[in-house]
Amino acid sequence: MSVHHHGYMWVGSGSEYGQDSQRRPAGQGFAAIAVVPIEPANWLLKSRSMVKATFKDIAPALEWYHEQILLYREAFDGDHAKADETIAASLDSARETLEAGADVVGGWWGHRGTTFYAVHLVACPNPWRPTYACPEGLR
Repeated sequence: MSVHHHGYMWVGSGSEYGQDSQRRPAGQGFAAIAVVPIEPANWLLKSRSMVKATFKDIAPALEWYHEQILLYREAFDGDHAKADETIAASLDSARETLEAGADVVGGWWGHRGTTFYAVHLVACPNPWRPTYACPEGLR
């Protein structure tokens, strides 16, 4: 199978996001903890239940990514992060990244840094971690 992408979404506290030990594969319970990993490819090591969607084509992946951003956009910190131009630029970048078969990584801080919003589209097979198994067995 050619490259496909798995969609992941995480919304959590800034303090959870700041706990690096929880965000690394060597961390206790890493596979079962929903917190966003430091390295996007490491989502593939987590429980299959954390996959929000799987995409074989770019258009639906990009649409899903955009929908996730729009769900939380008003909570993003600062007017720049919420601006239509910023969102459009993020989508253009995501399209290029998907076309290259790589990971799309989106992350935004919420008001006053108390919440972090992460939206990732992780390439599978992953170009940086080709030995990682597909969580849905699609190879």
